[in-house]
Amino acid sequence: MSSDDVLEALRNDSGHRVVYVFFESPREPEPGPPVEEVVKEEVLVKALKSRGIARLYRFQAEAIESIRSGNNTLIIAGTGTGKTEAFLVPILERLYREPEETGILVYPTKALARDQVERIYSYAGAVFGFRVSVYDGDTPEKEREMLQVYPPRLLVTNPDMLHLSLRRGEGVKPILEKAKFVVLDDAHIYSGVFGSHVHYVLKRMKRFMPADAVFVASSATIGNPREFSQKLFGEECRVVEAGLTRRAPVYHVMVRPAARSRMAEALRLLKILAERRLRTLLFVDSHKVAESLSVLAQREGLKVSVHRAGLLPSHRRSVEEKLRKGELDAVVTTPTLELGIDIGELDAVVLYGVPPTFSKYVQRAGRVGRRGRTGYVVMILGDDPISSYYERNPAEFFNQKPDPVFLDPLNEEVMRVHLVAMAQDAPFRLDSLGGAERRVCEKLLEEGLLRLAPGGFVEPTSRGLRFLASRDNIRGIGEQVKIVTDTGKVIGFREMPQAIKELYPGAIYIHGGTPYISLGIEGRKARVKLLPTSTIPVTTSPLYYTWPFENEVLDERSVFGIRVSYLELEVADHVYGYVTKSFPEGHVISQKILEEELTYRFKTKGLLLEMQPNPQWSELQNAEAFHAVEHALIYAGQLVVGAAPTDMGGISFPSGHIYIYDAFPGGSGVTKQLLERLKEALHKAFDIVSRCTCEDGCPKCIFSPYCGNNNRILSRRKASQVLGEVLSLRIAGRSPERYGKPLV
Repeated sequence: MSSDDVLEALRNDSGHRVVYVFFESPREPEPGPPVEEVVKEEVLVKALKSRGIARLYRFQAEAIESIRSGNNTLIIAGTGTGKTEAFLVPILERLYREPEETGILVYPTKALARDQVERIYSYAGAVFGFRVSVYDGDTPEKEREMLQVYPPRLLVTNPDMLHLSLRRGEGVKPILEKAKFVVLDDAHIYSGVFGSHVHYVLKRMKRFMPADAVFVASSATIGNPREFSQKLFGEECRVVEAGLTRRAPVYHVMVRPAARSRMAEALRLLKILAERRLRTLLFVDSHKVAESLSVLAQREGLKVSVHRAGLLPSHRRSVEEKLRKGELDAVVTTPTLELGIDIGELDAVVLYGVPPTFSKYVQRAGRVGRRGRTGYVVMILGDDPISSYYERNPAEFFNQKPDPVFLDPLNEEVMRVHLVAMAQDAPFRLDSLGGAERRVCEKLLEEGLLRLAPGGFVEPTSRGLRFLASRDNIRGIGEQVKIVTDTGKVIGFREMPQAIKELYPGAIYIHGGTPYISLGIEGRKARVKLLPTSTIPVTTSPLYYTWPFENEVLDERSVFGIRVSYLELEVADHVYGYVTKSFPEGHVISQKILEEELTYRFKTKGLLLEMQPNPQWSELQNAEAFHAVEHALIYAGQLVVGAAPTDMGGISFPSGHIYIYDAFPGGSGVTKQLLERLKEALHKAFDIVSRCTCEDGCPKCIFSPYCGNNNRILSRRKASQVLGEVLSLRIAGRSPERYGKPLV
């Protein structure tokens, strides 16, 4: 097979249009010194050479020296370039010389942690005889007891387990007391609310650790490494970067389906790749799409399996093993295989749409081309504004820089959880806190979640412990709703405010591929009923409106003559009805108003843009314009800060007031990033609304699947006029006074 055989097959297929081809040539990291010049322990030198590592890369040598010198260190290097060796070498050397010290290796998921244990043990256990233990939700009780009696030299775990075990006094504390090193691999995952939680988990860990402990993180892609590491660790950090790397040549291909649907296009690509015996991953961002594509691919005679969250670990491991052995043509996967789980050598990746962030694209594309053989990454464009933008500007997609990783350590909702947890870990004095933490702690004391004990120490109350028990999940913040069937079986949980938008009475709720109908939410419990298999397939979408309540203004500036405020908000979501649509066509069947609105109110942070209404337009016409500007700005925000589609929400008013807010309680930090790049976002928003060929609005420009009023009262043309005037600076001299209260 010639190196361009796949490209020729793609170009000769009339069912799609090849929009763009980007060739990425191999680029090895800059060579460094021989291992014996850097590594101090002879047994470790031999172990590295036995794995074919006779010379280190420059970044590895720099990272080893940085960690060895006691610096907090962030390592940025491509997939498969040896980041693990870069942080393991100095850690193992230190533990060998200091037999009382320990290290903790933290991975973002349980599956990834267990996958890495064999590699870690090949150095730590086989070379030095160190005991390496895994500590997660699957660790048997006897092994947990052993952690306290006989702590391992290296503990492999995840942030969720650290959060829980600190509170419960389980085996991690004796290890922390002697922990010289903490490593966070795949650190780009710690963004948004999850990153804020991990910041506080690390802060709580430090209370039990030696003062000179060293924190290390590694990732293939982070656009703002210094800012991110400072926020994550709460300390200064040295950044070591390998530069652009790729172990083998890779063709990146962008295609637009023409004569078939996106799903049919994905199946066609799998067939083209399977015919050439290329092992493939097909990435999707939906459980439903993953299951559907797998079934359809099997009907086409392809050997395909699904890998996603919600499946039993044994099933996922079986799929990984079959792919490694070459027993499958392809695996259809959600982001579960995006990280570094060992699945053998891959030849191709197909992306079902533009990934939520460019960093995710880099991670997914990094799974191919790792054995010197040409790799292929094919991205299927969809009918959405992001796909439309990159279809017009394909080179911009492939030449963009890695996304910044945003997190907000001052998220008050996250702080509330961890201050109560910290008091349970071990009581503390109020005067040991400073700034925002002390203010939040004083509120918790007033609310009765904490109390002052004799000696001035802060302790949790029984009410505080109940509050904490409902917030074990550090991947979010909102209060959890328990999902229970009409027979009393608990099938899952959903966080607020998403719960009221997915479990209102009459909502179709899909769980594990099984459709249920929601009977409604009572308190913190949602009741659902299994739908008969004969039910005609339909989907439901909520109808809702959102109302903002402004609190403190944190920053204020003028951008292209628009007064922009970054502020603390309270946002109230009101679900008042829903629309039923046919599946998969999406045709509206009916619309129903609920007997009683469902409401959830939460604190967050966001932007307020005060734009000028057009005095020649009616209130409805201004509403159409600013509602479309709101949608376009959210899409543009995804482009410039690497936000996922659900990271931001929006509210617009005919008065020209537009709110773009962090969609998670307390705030994730995404709109703070958007504020810094708002000029760029306004340009991209104008591109979105001005260059579409539709009459006055469509899914390719301003329609949003998350719109609360089902994409009504929208005008692409009026939004184009508003943004065109802003960018031409025709309103640069207008008065910056506020326009009064927003109109309904």
